[in-house]
Amino acid sequence: MTSSLGRKLLRRLRRQAEVAGVLEHMPESHLPEDRLPIRPTAQQLREATAAVESRHVRDADELAGLLLAVDRDGDPELLAGTGQLLMQASPRVWLLLDDAIRRACWHAPSWSAVAVQRLSHGESSAFGLTLTASHPDGHVREASVAHLAELHDDLAMPALTLRASDWVSQVRDRARSALEHRLGELSGTTLVATAGVALALRDRRVGRWLADRIDSVFREGPPELLTAALAAPDWRTRRSAHLTALAAGRLDLAQMLHGARHDGDLLTRIRCAEAAVRTATAAGSVHLVRPLLSSSTAMVRAEAVHTLAREGDIAPAVASLAERNPVVRAVAQAALRRAGSDPVEHYRRLLTTPLPQPGAIAGLGETGTADDARLIAPWLEHPQPRGRAEAVRALRRLGAADPDTLAAMLTDPSGSVTRQVVIALRPWASRLDLQRLRDLLDESNPQHIRMAGYRLLYERDTWTRLLIDLELVADPSPAMRSRAGNDITVWLTREAATTYSVPHGRTADALAERLSVAQDLLGPDRVRLLRFHLGLKPSSDT
Repeated sequence: MTSSLGRKLLRRLRRQAEVAGVLEHMPESHLPEDRLPIRPTAQQLREATAAVESRHVRDADELAGLLLAVDRDGDPELLAGTGQLLMQASPRVWLLLDDAIRRACWHAPSWSAVAVQRLSHGESSAFGLTLTASHPDGHVREASVAHLAELHDDLAMPALTLRASDWVSQVRDRARSALEHRLGELSGTTLVATAGVALALRDRRVGRWLADRIDSVFREGPPELLTAALAAPDWRTRRSAHLTALAAGRLDLAQMLHGARHDGDLLTRIRCAEAAVRTATAAGSVHLVRPLLSSSTAMVRAEAVHTLAREGDIAPAVASLAERNPVVRAVAQAALRRAGSDPVEHYRRLLTTPLPQPGAIAGLGETGTADDARLIAPWLEHPQPRGRAEAVRALRRLGAADPDTLAAMLTDPSGSVTRQVVIALRPWASRLDLQRLRDLLDESNPQHIRMAGYRLLYERDTWTRLLIDLELVADPSPAMRSRAGNDITVWLTREAATTYSVPHGRTADALAERLSVAQDLLGPDRVRLLRFHLGLKPSSDT
């Protein structure tokens, strides 16, 4: 079969020598020069792979060039090490390499020609076949798949997986036929490498075929394969394995709890927690879900609090009243109300402690009344930024925010605090001291303080907003310049036509002066539009 395939391939490639490179009889010294790196090192390959893993897409081209150079040099030790490196690579690396190798082939005509000659004679290594399986020529890819189908090498599986969703039906069908025979013989390691790539391709037009078969392995395959998939580094593999196995009833309570507490995928944690709660409840062993109270996921903690409270154990709900997450607090508050207890009394007690948690301050703001402002106000000086921010938020929710007190907090060293202060002061923006807000814009202030001043000046009135924008378009801070320039554009395109008034007196003069100063930065067209909508006379310069 191999020799027949080789002859067929060479006949096809002779008609397109510019794709394949050169004919078999041409001396290697006459081959066109490749644009490939010199002999790569194992360290270079590891660093290049890590760069692609880190979402540096452009680095995939560098890695592809290095891989072609490894195959060109043929060092057995480096070939073996690089193969192992690829087996450990994420699906992201494989998908990016599939495109990058195809691009790299156009810059490596000599490598391409030699690789095709080896392929036609059945002399390609597993590593070489993995590369030619991503060749731009469909005939080469088809021939590579045919040879990979005969290899019992783990490296063949990710390459065949990629080709199972190839856009050329002949390549795709041959790869699927090879995979169909191998799916029943997978080891845990090979399944993990194959599943990650297959599931990453699921959303492609012809990518569902193998992903569906991988799901069937999770649903019906050997337990050891499912165990390997549940612990896979790739999140798609773990998610698919957990969700498919849960639907098929293949996970026990211990596995559910482990997934709910430790898996890195949010959806997996939530679904495992829900399943664990159902399983423990059905078995009359709700106490077994207590470990979920220490989960890093708020929804999982909330589920545990709700379940335990429903079974009469409200102690976790009481302990969760001061939770950082508002969802968990809300579940805890509801649990106490169902048990006949008022959560506000618990919060009032918590705020009389020497240093209440920020969650307790937030909870009183959610459940208390305006009279509780006296308990909250002292914690505007909470030593933790989150405590001060929650105190501001709580006072606003209770309708007890004092603008004079809060205005003094606009210079708080924490941006999270000033953001809450700005939200609380917006209704009073037009009544705040104008010069005090302008002072916040001083270039010596930290960025979050300058932004707090800008946002309140923005809320003050239209003309103050535009005047501040015109002043800031030349600001040294890129963030402030961008914010001001974008706001001018927004006003011109969305609001100017429905602003049925114009500035007068000193305000008009100040705007005209700022327009004259900023016209080089804004451009003549925007300046002309601004003058028109502001009712200002056209400048002789514009």
